[in-house]
Amino acid sequence: MEQHLTVSEVASLLRVSRWSVGRYIKSGALMATKADGPNGAVRIPLSSYVAYIDDHTVTPQQETQ
Repeated sequence: MEQHLTVSEVASLLRVSRWSVGRYIKSGALMATKADGPNGAVRIPLSSYVAYIDDHTVTPQQETQ
């Protein structure tokens, strides 16, 4: 079973606000699931977080191009 992160955890890791994480989810940059019910918690799969980091990391070779 895959590990999931909360919106607050992802915000802390990325050093952005929870609202920014919400915008990333809405834009499709991060995948997320919402639990059933009126107060369903939003969870981000760890694989989605890792993919986001990979897509938004600049390597030294990319900086010089």
